Amino acid sequence: MTFERIIPWVDPFTNKPLKEENNYLVGENSKYPLINQIPNFAESVTNKEQKQVQESFGEKWTKSDIAQSDESYEIKMKQIALDVMGITEEDLKIFENKTVLEVGCGSGGTVRMWAAKAKEFHGVDISKAVYKAPNVLKSYEINGVFAQADLNNLPYENNSFDIIVSAGVLHHTPDTKISLKNIITKIKPKGKCLFYIYKMKAPLREYADDFIRSKVSDLPYDVVWEKMKEITTFAKSLHDQNITIKIPEDVEVLEIKKGEYDLQRFIYQYFFKCYWNDIRDFEDSNLVNIDWYHPKFSWRHTEIEIKNWCKEFNLRIEYIKESESGYSCLVEKL
Repeated sequence: MTFERIIPWVDPFTNKPLKEENNYLVGENSKYPLINQIPNFAESVTNKEQKQVQESFGEKWTKSDIAQSDESYEIKMKQIALDVMGITEEDLKIFENKTVLEVGCGSGGTVRMWAAKAKEFHGVDISKAVYKAPNVLKSYEINGVFAQADLNNLPYENNSFDIIVSAGVLHHTPDTKISLKNIITKIKPKGKCLFYIYKMKAPLREYADDFIRSKVSDLPYDVVWEKMKEITTFAKSLHDQNITIKIPEDVEVLEIKKGEYDLQRFIYQYFFKCYWNDIRDFEDSNLVNIDWYHPKFSWRHTEIEIKNWCKEFNLRIEYIKESESGYSCLVEKL
């Protein structure tokens, strides 16, 4: 690298030092290729479902340019990402002059948020999309350090980072709880972890979402892209019709709350994910629907589960904020 690093890479399986030789990072019994100074520690993913997730998100983020430009980030990503994480722009001060790791940075859509404040920023992603991530920092004076790695086998020593952030990633692994346990080992005592995970939805939506996922997750990404257009077109059509419905009483057994709803949002909330957002164009909305249905792993959780994990892992909860789709959480490692 062209700057003096604070936090080095280590072998993710042995935690031993690595040295660079002929475009590889080399350990005692290991060798990881470097592509444009980004190492690949994730070639050996053996779990079949996790491999599918790796390939799905690799296709998603390499074939999309959403939030790659500063303009796209400001219009399509920034406020959505802040809302998902349960923070305001003012809250980003917690990253100031800190060593920061983003777990699941993809092609870098949210990297600007944390990297612009950090003393040193690292980003990892299990997919090939990470090789696009440095592009988002071109207009910033930021030295970002990126690696392709599985968050359950991170290439860092324990107690390395002041803050780890993970925006909608832990639930795309074999076990959300174990993934949280593994990433917090890399946080210093009194360090923080900001993460977002999906929550359990209404029962009919849970059933329908799993049914649709079972139909499409084994298909190639490009095929699913075309099939999801049916759902995206459906969502857009309902949105454009601007129909308001009234539910006079709670339907408790289906967890449907009384009130007035836009029809598209009602179906989205209670029956199946049919995403549409006017801020985004058709392709971006289609991308959101693919993001939900194509990955094999897409776990949903409850607030009680999160609280129990935090108690077990000795994490102090600063907040758990519930939104329509998930929980944003800020915890401190004791």
